[in-house]
Amino acid sequence: MKHLKFIIAILFAGALVTTSCSKYEDGPKLSLLTKKSRLCGDWKIQSVSYTPNGGSETDITSFVNSAVGSAYEFQIEKDGNYKQTGNVNESGTWKFGEDKDDVTFTPSTAGSTADTYRILRLKSKELWLKETATDGSITITKLKQ
Repeated sequence: MKHLKFIIAILFAGALVTTSCSKYEDGPKLSLLTKKSRLCGDWKIQSVSYTPNGGSETDITSFVNSAVGSAYEFQIEKDGNYKQTGNVNESGTWKFGEDKDDVTFTPSTAGSTADTYRILRLKSKELWLKETATDGSITITKLKQ
């Protein structure tokens, strides 16, 4: 019995060592999947909110959904590429920031600028991204798989 308890303790300790600790405001606190594994996948918009600098938050989900179309999908690949399909067709590359609490998407279209988002939540089926514009307005996009 002592031998079995020892093995269970070793497995539990190993699981804790190989987990990714949370850097994200809204979690998760603990995950066995890497940040890259959780980020990569096929995402759809769940909700979008907009807060102007000094203003109050507004739900703009229906406006965004009508702009991107019902077939919109945001595909993030493990090889560092991404693709958006629907009414918005764009592809490019992505990379984590230094501390993996930000992600930058760089379109492959000439003249396009990169967009950097703060990751608020990164779960295997949920991704919340916060974009702060130069004027101080904030857009929070919640995606789901």
